[in-house]
Amino acid sequence: MAMAMATDASSIDSTLFPLCTFLLSIYTLGISADVFISSTAHFAHRLHVSETLISLLTAGAEWEELAVVVAAVAQRRPKLALGNVLGSCVANILGAFSLGVLAQGEAIVRYDVSAKIYAVVLFGVTTGVAVLWGFGQLEGHVYGAVLVVVFGLYLAGIGWSIYRGVLDAPEESDAESDDDDDSDSESEGDPEVRSAPGGGIPREGNPGPEGVDESSALIGRRRTRPSTLFYLVKLILAFVALSISGYVLSHSSQSLAARFNVSETVFGATLLSLATTLPEKFVAVISGYRGHPGIMVANTVGSNIFLLTLCLGVTILSSKSLAQGSSYTNEIVWTWTSSAFLTVMILLGTHRLVGLAMLLAYVGFIVLEFTLYKP
Repeated sequence: MAMAMATDASSIDSTLFPLCTFLLSIYTLGISADVFISSTAHFAHRLHVSETLISLLTAGAEWEELAVVVAAVAQRRPKLALGNVLGSCVANILGAFSLGVLAQGEAIVRYDVSAKIYAVVLFGVTTGVAVLWGFGQLEGHVYGAVLVVVFGLYLAGIGWSIYRGVLDAPEESDAESDDDDDSDSESEGDPEVRSAPGGGIPREGNPGPEGVDESSALIGRRRTRPSTLFYLVKLILAFVALSISGYVLSHSSQSLAARFNVSETVFGATLLSLATTLPEKFVAVISGYRGHPGIMVANTVGSNIFLLTLCLGVTILSSKSLAQGSSYTNEIVWTWTSSAFLTVMILLGTHRLVGLAMLLAYVGFIVLEFTLYKP
C-alpha cells in the first residue's frame, strides 16, 4: 500500500514539476519581452540606426535554440535537433509572425526597405538549404562548415550596416515622445520656468508668491531622461531573461513530452519548437501591438537565418549522419513555402486576415505532423 502511494506521488511529481516550470517560464517570457521591446526602440533611436538592425542581433538571435541543438547532438539525438531547427523555422513565420500581424493596430501595415531586404535574404538562404537538401548534399560536414561561415558573414554584414549607418534612423518611439512631451509640458506650464535661464529652473532666492523658494520643488519634479547605457543594460538583461526562459521552457516541455510518450521526431518539429519559439511569439505580439513592424520582421527573419545557418551548421558538423529522404522532406517543404509566403507579404504589406490565414496554416502543420507525417 505504502509502495503504491509512493509510486503515485512520484508520478505526480514527474508531471507537476515540469508543468510548473513551463507556466513560470511563460510568465517570465511575457515580462522580459515587454521590457525588451521598449528598450530596443529607445536604444535604436539613441544610436540613430534602424530598430530592425538592433533586433537582428538580439531577438533575432536564437541562442536558446542553439543551446537545445547542442544538448541534443551531445546526447546523440540529431533527429531531435534537426526537427527542432526546421519546426522552429515554420513556427517563427506561421506562428509568431502571424500573431504579430493579428495584434497590429492598423488593418494594413507597409514595411520599410530594410525589412524587405532582409526578407529577400531569408528567402535566399532558405532556398539554398532546400536545394542542398533536395540533392542530398547536407550529409557532408563541409556544408555544415559553409553554413557556419555564412552565419559569420551575416553577422559581419549587420555590424557593418550599424557602423556605417546604412539604414535611416527610425521614428521616435511612443514612449520617448511621451517622456519629451511630459518634460515640455512641465516647463511650458510655469511662466517662471520659461523665463529662467539655462533650462527652465528659476534662480535660487527667487521665492514664489507666498515667499517659498520654488526651485527645490521644481528640481524634484524635473525628470532627467535615462542615458543610452541605461537602455543598453535593460536590453541586455531582458535578452538574457528571454534566452534563459526559453531554455528552461524547452527542457520542461521535453520532460512533459517524454512523460506522455510523444515520439522524438514529432516532438522536435512540433512541441519542442513550439516551446522554444515562445519568446519570438511574445516579441512579435508586443511589437505588432505597439506599432514596431521593423522589430517584428527582424525577430522572424533574424531567427530563421540564425536557425538555418548556425544551428543547422552545428547540427551537421556534430552528427555523423542525418536522416535524409522522406524523414524531414515535409518540414523542408513547409519551411521553404512559409519563407516564400513571408517574403511576398512583406513586399506587398500585411493585413490581419493574412495573419489569421498564416495561423490556421500553422495549426494545419501541427495536425499533419501528428497524423500523416508521424513515423
